[in-house]
Amino acid sequence: MSPPTPFSGVPGCLFPSLPPNANALQLALQFQLEQSQWWPTERLRTEQLRQLGLIVRHAVATSPFYRRHYAGLDGAATTMLTEEDWARLPITTRSQLQEAGDSWPSTQPPKEHGPVAFSTTSGSTGRAVRFGRTNATTVLWQAFALRDHLWQKRDLGGKLSAIRWLPRGEAEAPAGRAAASWGPPIAGLFPGGPFSILNVVATLPEQLAWLRKEKPDYLASFPSNLKALAEYALRQGERLPPIRSLRTIGETVSPETRRFLTEAWGSPLADIYTCEEAGYLALQCPGTDHYHVQSENVRIEIIDDAGRPCPPGRSGRVIVSSLNNFATPLLRYEIGDYAEFGEPCACGRGLPVLRRIFGRRRNRLHLPSGESVFPYLGEHGQILQLTGIKVREFQCIQHDLRRIEVKLVADRAFTPEEARKVAAKMRENLGHPFEVDYTFHQAIERGPRGKFEEFISLVEPRPASEDAP
Repeated sequence: MSPPTPFSGVPGCLFPSLPPNANALQLALQFQLEQSQWWPTERLRTEQLRQLGLIVRHAVATSPFYRRHYAGLDGAATTMLTEEDWARLPITTRSQLQEAGDSWPSTQPPKEHGPVAFSTTSGSTGRAVRFGRTNATTVLWQAFALRDHLWQKRDLGGKLSAIRWLPRGEAEAPAGRAAASWGPPIAGLFPGGPFSILNVVATLPEQLAWLRKEKPDYLASFPSNLKALAEYALRQGERLPPIRSLRTIGETVSPETRRFLTEAWGSPLADIYTCEEAGYLALQCPGTDHYHVQSENVRIEIIDDAGRPCPPGRSGRVIVSSLNNFATPLLRYEIGDYAEFGEPCACGRGLPVLRRIFGRRRNRLHLPSGESVFPYLGEHGQILQLTGIKVREFQCIQHDLRRIEVKLVADRAFTPEEARKVAAKMRENLGHPFEVDYTFHQAIERGPRGKFEEFISLVEPRPASEDAP
């Protein structure tokens, strides 16, 4: 489906349209992206190194963290990097950026990129990373969001709804929150359709009732939430609301989950791979189930435990480098996911293929009633606010229907009064009077592929009709 004619900024010039500056910039970016997606992979890699050379030099000159991190590597900090130069740059870890604090951001971000707005990743209490965005990074973020809509041929005049994580009190059931448009860049460019959003902490019956009321054409949510909704409807003998297509976000979609969702909802599914620090990493190919790296936005490497590049078909650690963030440079940043490259795509795009992504998968919290809900673990800094204790890592484990263990890597253990305060906040976040135990660790064990999971449920799900213990 072709997008509608863009808005015009000149009265009387409807066709061809003469868009205002900001809209014209988005259309210019789409023209470039339409060309570059077909470039040979080698040309893409050459352009990436040319761009990354600028950021490496900028990072060494203006970021105290990178000046220390790259000490002794001056030969690589040039405008034009080679592949050999690039391979010599050390990996940057999440914990290093957390510890770097204010020494990570650039002290002199380019004025032409616009003001820097800082944000934090939505990781719960102890694992957030504070990063910056400029006007330039925001414009590019929006360009790749628009590319996704265009690739998947969505009707921009249709209704888009989302069920996703938001802080407590925002867009909660039954009403959620409505908007007149899908937001930028669609709102500025085209006469698009309406948007609505619901906080994912809503119960499954509340979500189903909300969807029946909203009647969206397109629905975006976490794969685990869409699966739980479908399973709930099947158990209740109810039909899922008709959806033109599903858009999965925030978690990994396994082949089994993809098959189940497309069959249960009777709709095609398109997935995206993003991280808050770097934006769009990969989009699902319009013609297949695999993903294309957004090489105009990021360089992705997949390496083994020895730091060697993994060939197609072999999984390894995902290393991300942002091509456009001069405020908080992300260079050879290990995001904690595992993935594997695939062979070149039959569609003809030169954008590298990710065949499989082994990323985050959020378990659901199981209640004694038999109900399962998306676990709301709180927001960054809650434990610090309650106790004054800095938490570096945080993980919740549901051992049974009554007990939650909270594992922490922190400066010290809680006093009895601090433990009481944090337990009360945890019960409030989870919405149930669980017994809350705390254990303190030097480090928290990773999953089988090295992925950190914030919440793990060891409870086998059971039908809600069973009696609560």
